[in-house]
Order: sequence, then C-alpha cells, then structure tokens
Amino acid sequence: MAMNIRVMLRPFLGGLVAVFASACGFYKWDMENACHAVERSKVRELQIKEEDVLTLAASWAAERARTSQGQRFWDAIANVTPTSKAEVFRSAAREAGIKDCPFAEQLHAAVLADELEREQRLQKLQQESSPAPESAAPEAEGP
Repeated sequence: MAMNIRVMLRPFLGGLVAVFASACGFYKWDMENACHAVERSKVRELQIKEEDVLTLAASWAAERARTSQGQRFWDAIANVTPTSKAEVFRSAAREAGIKDCPFAEQLHAAVLADELEREQRLQKLQQESSPAPESAAPEAEGP
C-alpha cells in the first residue's frame, strides 16, 4: 500500500512553511502595513472626518496582522498614551527593519495639533474669564 507523498510530507512541509514564513519576515510585513496604513487602506478616499482617518487606518492594519507578534503589537499599542504612540511605532518599525514609518509621523502630527488646539482653547477661556482691564481715562462726573 503506497502512501501518498503529500500525506507523508505534510508535517514536514508545515514546519518548513512556519520557518519560511518567519524567515521571510511576515512580522516585518505586519509592521510595513502598520507604517503605511493610511495609504494602503485608502481611508482618505472615504467620506470620513479627518480625525477618524488614523483610527480607521489603524483598524485596517490591525485586522490584517498575520503574525502573533503583529497581533500582540496592536493589542499593546491600544494601552499606550497618545503622546507615546508615535515613538512606539518608530521603535517597533526600527526593530522590524523598516526605515520609515509615515504612520508614526502622522500620529505625532495629530498629537501636536491636538495639543495646539487645547492650548488655544485654554487661552481663549482664560481671556474670557479674566476681568476687563480698568479704563485708562476716568469717567467724567456729571454736573
């Protein structure tokens, strides 16, 4: 009774595919998707608010993570403060061998814009709540 060669090789090939996948850098592919999520997801073509672009692009990349390491990255990044996310992306990209990470730069720009907006709102509130300066000219007294 001759065994089918595929049946005999299946366990070996499964292990070989796992090694090959690791060697080919599927995690690097996951991080490439993360770093280029805005362009690759084409979220800018959707009719959405600008503030939702990064969130939708990140969701797109997270759903496509092929490796457990890539999935762990997305799970962990959810717990990182917004001000630290850009640096975490940059570090993960460097570790994966990726030179540029536009998504990190877009996150950084969004955080800076949020901080500027918050500062402007605070200044406006302070101006509105401060008492009006006293008039430099004394009011004329009536006859």
